Amino acid sequence: MQITPASVTRFAQALGLADDGTVPPTFLISLTLPAAERLVEDPEFGLDWSRVLHREQRFAYHRELRAGAAVTCASTIESIKTVAGNDLLALRTDVADDAGLVAEVWTTLFVAGDPQ
Repeated sequence: MQITPASVTRFAQALGLADDGTVPPTFLISLTLPAAERLVEDPEFGLDWSRVLHREQRFAYHRELRAGAAVTCASTIESIKTVAGNDLLALRTDVADDAGLVAEVWTTLFVAGDPQ
């Protein structure tokens, strides 16, 4: 997928940031969340999105990204833990370009347990 200058501009403007062509640090959520959704929307996985809350997000950049870069996103479920009848789903998405790994993005989702 291409990080278009227009998408970076819209994202920067929405956050009130200057648009200097540099990808804002949290921009990757706009790429990694859809990539992770494809993983957990698998009917066999059985995630009920009506019970999901976004709990945490972390980013580790290895190189700067600029508008115009072409990247791929590969999501992995790192863990599923049950705490007090609720699940914590930890996902990692690796963002890479032709030169290799650019960033890692971790997302933790809280999945409320069945109230019955």
